[in-house]
Amino acid sequence: MTKAVAIEAVTAVKFQLEQQLLDEQAKLAHLSDDLDKIESALQS
Repeated sequence: MTKAVAIEAVTAVKFQLEQQLLDEQAKLAHLSDDLDKIESALQS
């Protein structure tokens, strides 16, 4: 029983970290797009 609870907790933490990673990657992509737009505007 204790082992099952521990495995479930580890799985939940892993899922949460994966979701955080996906969120951070999305933010980074958005910032990269914003930076590209700013650089393009500065060159115009």
